[in-house]
Amino acid sequence: MRKKFNPPIYGWVYLDTYLHLHGNEQLRVENCRRILEYNEVLVRLQTLDMIVEIWGTGLRVFDYNDSSVTVTGKISSLNLTEKR
Repeated sequence: MRKKFNPPIYGWVYLDTYLHLHGNEQLRVENCRRILEYNEVLVRLQTLDMIVEIWGTGLRVFDYNDSSVTVTGKISSLNLTEKR
């Protein structure tokens, strides 16, 4: 059975979601759980505590590894939705 941590402990064990935006052409999302949707205009990512939607044109996903994703392209908006 999987135990849930209290939100204040996320930062201590590096479970927080970190977004690194470089202009409007590159976004790195750390502590990403999985890619929910991926096409040229929308990338939806699931993290431990939220859903991250990246909208734009020519979006591509690079460097997907155990816990981070890099999205490139012309990013027009970000939408963060807290998971319940």
